Amino acid sequence: MEYEYKNHEDDMILRDHLAYDRTKFALIRTFLAISRTALGLLASGAGLVILQTSAMLVAIGYVLVLTAAVVMLVGSRYSWQAKRRLDGLRDSPAMNR
Repeated sequence: MEYEYKNHEDDMILRDHLAYDRTKFALIRTFLAISRTALGLLASGAGLVILQTSAMLVAIGYVLVLTAAVVMLVGSRYSWQAKRRLDGLRDSPAMNR
């Protein structure tokens, strides 16, 4: 994916640098929300598995634990890719003025 800023490297001003910082913080908030969701799914699933009140609830608990792992892996991958794209923008000559 190409960055729109690549065509405007000479035009970047303070507003663009501030937008970079806002985007970086938004990425951090997104990762924390994904982590919080995965942790909630994990805790709910583990609670159902530990209680063992019925076989159906235990099965749902295992599904929640597996879902937590999938959410964390997909969310981590998304965040890592977005960070790489953002770092690519940060390394542009216009941002190092």
